[in-house]
Amino acid sequence: MEISVEQSGQTTIVKVAGKIDWESAEELDDRVSGIIGQGCRFMAISLENVNYICSGGIGTLVFTFGRLQKAGGAMYIISSNSYINDLFETLKFHIVFAGYLFKSFDDFSRQILTDRTPRA
Repeated sequence: MEISVEQSGQTTIVKVAGKIDWESAEELDDRVSGIIGQGCRFMAISLENVNYICSGGIGTLVFTFGRLQKAGGAMYIISSNSYINDLFETLKFHIVFAGYLFKSFDDFSRQILTDRTPRA
């Protein structure tokens, strides 16, 4: 798994690529927890280049989503990846993350980053 991090205004963009297995899910959790610990309230996680995600990775996403919401922020998920989108639909995450899922970075950028303040 590879992780890259960018900043766009108040939003931290975490791009993940490769396979998220148990070991890398822990790494992802540590990385996003560190970012939140530094004061991040708005985070976008791009899963466009993820070809596998285990239940630990799903747990990291759900936990991070709730943690940021409790802090008055938001987590957005970006994925045009059919594997991720099918998995989210199967797990009904398209309902859980409704309004926070974006099919492309362009859609996310147009709807969230163009505003001065991301919506929670």
